[in-house]
Order: sequence, then C-alpha cells, then structure tokens
Amino acid sequence: MNTDGGAERDAVKLGSGGRLWVLEDGLFITDAGNILGDTGGRNVRIRGAMHALLHEGPDGLTLLDAGFGPEVPVPLEGRYEVRRELSLPEAIEQTGNSPEDVALIVLSHLDPDHVGWAIHSRDETFPNARIVAQRDALEEARRMKEGDGRRLAVPLVEAGIEAGWFGLLDGDEEVASGVSVEVRSGHSEGHQVVWIGEEVLFSADLAPSKIFLEPDLISGVDTDPEAARRNRIEVLSLAERLGAMVALYHEPKNPLVHVAKGRKGFEATPV
Repeated sequence: MNTDGGAERDAVKLGSGGRLWVLEDGLFITDAGNILGDTGGRNVRIRGAMHALLHEGPDGLTLLDAGFGPEVPVPLEGRYEVRRELSLPEAIEQTGNSPEDVALIVLSHLDPDHVGWAIHSRDETFPNARIVAQRDALEEARRMKEGDGRRLAVPLVEAGIEAGWFGLLDGDEEVASGVSVEVRSGHSEGHQVVWIGEEVLFSADLAPSKIFLEPDLISGVDTDPEAARRNRIEVLSLAERLGAMVALYHEPKNPLVHVAKGRKGFEATPV
C-alpha cells in the first residue's frame, strides 16, 4: 500500500475491480483491565486504534465499523480517552469520497468504539446509509445492565429500525455485491466478521490487533472465551489458506496484514 502520495493513491486495488481504504478515527487510551481483564492490581494503560474499512464496489461504498463517534459516550467518560488528528468523516473525505456517499454501514457488533459515527450522528454524518448488524447482537445488548457500552446503543438502534435505516440480520449473508458477513461469536453474541470476496477479512474484535493473533490470549470482555478462541483459529486459518489480507481494527500501526501460522499462534506480515 502506497502511503506517500495522497489518499487517492492509498487505495488498495482489489482483484475484483473494487477499491479498499483503511481509515483512521484516532486512538483510545484505557486501563488494560477494561480489555484484558485482571492485571493483578497494576495500573497499566494501553492504547488501541480504530481503523474502519471503506470498500468501493458495484453497489457503491460500504463502511465496516464506525469508531467512537464525535465523543466518548458520557457513561464511559474517565474510562476511555480518545486522541485524534483525523476523525473518521475527515478520513473518508481524504479518499475523494464524502460520508454522504456511503450506502451501507456494516457493524460487527454494538460496542461503542465500533458504532459511534454510525448511530450517534447518523443523520448528520451518514444520512444516506443503511446500517446493519446481527439481531443477536441487539438482543444481547438489551440484556446488558444500564450504563454498559453495548446497552447504550439499544435506543438508537431501535429508533433506526423504526425509521427504516437500520436492518437486523439473522446469520451469514451477502450484504452487498462481493461483501459477506459471517457470524463468529465469542467476543459478543452476534459478532460478525466481514469478507470482501476472498481477498480481505475484516476480523473486528475477534482478532482486533496483532497480540490477539495468539489464539490463547483472551480478552477480558469476551463473553465466550472458548468460542472466541475456536473462531479466531478458524477464520485466521482460512485467511491464510486464501492468502487474504486481514484488517486488524485496533492495531495502531500496519493494520492490514497477511497472516501465517507461527511457532505460537499466527504471525503478521504488513501489506
């Protein structure tokens, strides 16, 4: 991927004839315990990026996940800090497109750092986009306690369903020409990864960064650790067999990689 000559040349040209951009929405900083679970009482801070994908195909522009949005939701203030030089809408503009051009937004699940721009400011930012997620993801969010990040999405998603711009999926499906979702739970119920043909895997929070290419490393917020481990191995193994690029949503640097089995887990080679 050329990063020297402007956003238009940052597009990855796919064999199918489409184009792909890896977009940024800044970094979040949080206590490691919010991601990895018990840190033994140590005060450890970690950071993660938010790298959405923008795909241009026969059906127009499809966006995969949507960052934190304009600001961290009030119930999460103090737990997460977001630092940005460039917001997701600004990153889209740098590709030569406009957020208004986005026809479809696919949400892997309903965590706030994946849905923000899509549902908290949809009318202002993506007024023409249809948004989809799995029905099981919404049902899980409804069961969460008040103040939980996923629960925060529920009233906005329900309003979108009533207004007709939010759709619920029930399992694997081709959502746009060449773009397919595949339910891979573990991090959450109804968590879906996205395949662009057989060329690109968007693994979302199933394998969000390079450290999670080690299948035995389980996030402290995974709802079903064994399912997360099993599904991570299966999808990364398939990506390796296909030679597909894997987009690591939370990886700060070089988020687009090829993977190969190593001595322990999978190893990443930047695209």
